[in-house]
Amino acid sequence: MIAGGAKALTVFIAGGYLKDSVFRELVEALPVAIYTTDAEGRLTYFNAAAVKLSGRVPELGTDQWCVTWKIFLPDGTLLPHDQCPMAIALKGAEVPTGIECIAERPDGSRFWFTPCPAVVRNAEGRIIGGINLLMEITDRKHAETEANEQFRAIVETTPECVKIVAPDGTLLFMNTPGLAMVGASAGDAVIGRNVYDIIALEDRNRFREFNERICKGEKASLQFDIVGLKGARRHMETHAAPLRHLDGTTVHLAVSHDITERKRAERAAFLLSAIVDSSDDAIISKNLDGVITTWNKSAERLFGYTAGEAIGQTVAALLIPPDRLEEEPDILAQLRRGERVDHFETVRRRKDGSLIDISLTISPVKDDQGRIIGASKVARDITERKKSEKRLLEQAQLLDLSSDAILVRDGQDRILDWNRAAEKMYGFTREEALGEISHELLRTEFPEPLPGIREILLRDGRWSGELIHTSRAGSRIITLSRWVAERDKKGHVIRILESNNDITERVRVQEEVRRANQDLEQFAFSATHDLQEPLRSVKIYSELLATRHGDTVDEEARKFITFVHNGATRMEMLIRDLLSYTQVTKFDVPSKAADANEALNSALANLAGAISECEAKISADLLPSLPVHGMHLQQVFQNLIGNAMKYRSPDRQPVVHVGVERQDGHWLFAVSDNGIGIDPEYKENIFGLFKRLHTSDEYSGTGIGLAICQRIVDRYHGRIWVESEPGRGSIFRFKLPA
Repeated sequence: MIAGGAKALTVFIAGGYLKDSVFRELVEALPVAIYTTDAEGRLTYFNAAAVKLSGRVPELGTDQWCVTWKIFLPDGTLLPHDQCPMAIALKGAEVPTGIECIAERPDGSRFWFTPCPAVVRNAEGRIIGGINLLMEITDRKHAETEANEQFRAIVETTPECVKIVAPDGTLLFMNTPGLAMVGASAGDAVIGRNVYDIIALEDRNRFREFNERICKGEKASLQFDIVGLKGARRHMETHAAPLRHLDGTTVHLAVSHDITERKRAERAAFLLSAIVDSSDDAIISKNLDGVITTWNKSAERLFGYTAGEAIGQTVAALLIPPDRLEEEPDILAQLRRGERVDHFETVRRRKDGSLIDISLTISPVKDDQGRIIGASKVARDITERKKSEKRLLEQAQLLDLSSDAILVRDGQDRILDWNRAAEKMYGFTREEALGEISHELLRTEFPEPLPGIREILLRDGRWSGELIHTSRAGSRIITLSRWVAERDKKGHVIRILESNNDITERVRVQEEVRRANQDLEQFAFSATHDLQEPLRSVKIYSELLATRHGDTVDEEARKFITFVHNGATRMEMLIRDLLSYTQVTKFDVPSKAADANEALNSALANLAGAISECEAKISADLLPSLPVHGMHLQQVFQNLIGNAMKYRSPDRQPVVHVGVERQDGHWLFAVSDNGIGIDPEYKENIFGLFKRLHTSDEYSGTGIGLAICQRIVDRYHGRIWVESEPGRGSIFRFKLPA
């Protein structure tokens, strides 16, 4: 309509009516911004509405093309005045209707408008000027923006998938929840691509036909599976309707929701129903009045009543013996409080009047609002188990006579019996052990994976081997364990008899013998090699002294005597250190705990001269008392701290720290220094007998000190190792029992 008004005004302008005062007053009174230009676009007239809209008074004959200060395209791009719609019209080009632009006033405020330019031609058809009507649409654009934002907010906040699909299957739009359902982190991962690619292969043709129907104008629903970009499969239910665009095309608008969990629940309910019917246990439901509402086939077998006979009867009237009627009110009271009844052992009466031992597990049943409306009961026949327990009780008296720790466990490794020898060996009473998983209680360490041991037990009916158990006090016990399986009529293992003989001391002695043999071998090797060197020196130079000089003593003789002295000294050091090393083998259990602080102080007193000479800085944490010999601990500290000072860095003061922390039933000591460090490839070698990384000319000593440390730590079943980096010092760590 505005465009038509602009063309009508051109007729009046061409006819010279704009000069007419009445017509000019009429134009001035119009609420629409109007201005005219000559053929070059220079402004020749503007009305008051144009001044109000543009926020400025244009300059006639100077301003060109438009009355506004600045013009922008809808995307915010600045539009030069000579490219504005009025300029395009004056150049003779067709200007599309409905163009929307943004203008900026000199004060910085902006407004939306629609221009309707028209050209004025003379009688020959030549363009002699133009007229433009500017209709402000700011309020409308704000309303559209608000509506769009509201729509987008609704679409983005809904938990369902909202999507638009083209007739050819191209995905035109999908909201954020929908993108999450298909595993897309951003819209460009799927938007613009074919939606059929994420439809499960078996549902793809059905979905294609569905999409075509929607795009032809139908409304419909469909269930189908999708396979997301990351391979996740979901079951979807979609409700779709046609959406017609302004250009006349129709697309598919749908709201889809993920019903994977619902389908899974339906399948689970179906499976549960099948399980209930096939279960060996009687499964019964009842309301809060104790009236039976469901009754499975195993309940028929166990109690003798058919479902038709049982449903509608009360549990008390049908199954409970007279002397146990008080149980039902207590059970119903617990259920009303929302409590579960676990493994309640009792007696029930069958249809033929016989009594049967059963174990009951009863759980409250709730409705959709969380209100307790009844109970589900699982009843298991434990008659055979009761008979077995009676036999076990009789056998327990015999088991208590054994000196071996004997335990009986069921097929799930729960302890059924625990003799007195087991109490003595492991420290757990029978009451504490019963019902526990044996391997968890004793923290069993197996020589091979447990599934492999079970396989042998199932195949042969027995197994034996060495196991390591941990007592209540935390001590490790090595046992020779023998297992024997007891089977039921179907061949299933129902009980396992386990007999454990403590061989910890025997293993320790065997290990001592093995290590002693290794030490003897090393000693023999050293005796034939390293110890021969100083002895050879004594022999050679004593012979030279006797044959060459006899009774005379001169400078050369004194030189030989020096060699003899040095060789004898080295031999003395070797023999002394070897004696210290071998004496560590003589191990007996200490009568009392040793104070590590006293052991450290004694070691530092022995090293006082060396500490003063190199000005070493020695520090230590507050150290604990522990069950070792104080002399052994002193030897370890003395050797490690002495080495730290011996192998100090020449360019810095020696700093040594002794730290300690409690860890897994042990004390972990750390002796750290800032010395020359150790190359990683020698970290294991340094603890060997006579293993030295330097010559005796570089550093004194025999190389036995660290071997003594390792021997002492080994005797207490501990461990010693080093962490070091050349040039950055070393940390010697060792673990001793707490």
